Amino acid sequence: MADECGPAPSEEPGSAVSPVPLPGRASELASPEDVAAFQSRFLRLLEHRTAIYTMGDSSSVPKHVAVDILRSVCFVLGIDPEDPTIPDELLSVDLDAEFRRRLADIERRVELTGTLWQQANASMPQLPNISLHDTMATIGDFPRVYDVRSMAHDVPISFDYQLCHPVSEEQLGVDYINEYLRHVIIENDFLGRFELNSCKRLLSASSPDYEGLLINLYEPVAANAIGLALVGKDPHPLKVSDADRDEIVRRLGALGHVARQRVLRDAAAGACDSLGISDATAREYLADWAAELLPRIEIGLPRQELRGVFVAF
Repeated sequence: MADECGPAPSEEPGSAVSPVPLPGRASELASPEDVAAFQSRFLRLLEHRTAIYTMGDSSSVPKHVAVDILRSVCFVLGIDPEDPTIPDELLSVDLDAEFRRRLADIERRVELTGTLWQQANASMPQLPNISLHDTMATIGDFPRVYDVRSMAHDVPISFDYQLCHPVSEEQLGVDYINEYLRHVIIENDFLGRFELNSCKRLLSASSPDYEGLLINLYEPVAANAIGLALVGKDPHPLKVSDADRDEIVRRLGALGHVARQRVLRDAAAGACDSLGISDATAREYLADWAAELLPRIEIGLPRQELRGVFVAF
């Protein structure tokens, strides 16, 4: 049986590993000999990881598995398989040792997943949204089912709660999950700064079946908080009146697109000040949502109708 320190198997004819493209471009300072030597070390590493995946039975695997092992190795080493520039620091290192070092770092990031998951659960709002609660339960299984040794790039769970700001698809494996949890923590912390019944009434007015629908809970609450801050009011009550919407139309109607965006981001900052949010990432998260509201606002401004943006309840 192969282990983390075992030798790489020799290449076999017909192996699905060897035809998989290897990184082929390095920095302009790298010589062809450096690149060739790296490719040789990379192939040996790939063969070694394949043997570990097959528990030493074979170095030949189906093509789709070989591609996944390749992507996993690239993820661990910090190589983009779609744009395989060889990082300079990998050209002359012991690639097996470097892989093990970076794999250990990923394992530490998996430990962080547990911490973030606990924080996200501790901050969960008492709002009965099925997809949020089911998603958090599913993510709790991630450290157990994540194959860090052979499929480190993969997210081996399915979940459906929609974030206000989705995690970039460029994030892979444990990095995707950890970033997702950071977003959830920001959103949960924000929702927890409002009276529960106010949130429930607003969400019911925004989406009557908010408990069962695949919706984001943060968005309507954040929109009303921004709207109230824009007209100089305390965002805590979350109630945006017809007079408030008229005032928003008046304030934004005479401005151009860039000025409107600036005013909305300033309103988000004002809402954060009123709510006691000092974390820079959380403040930027709300400011980005304010900017995303602008296209919807600009559709409603000519009709002086912003009920679809700032919900009445």
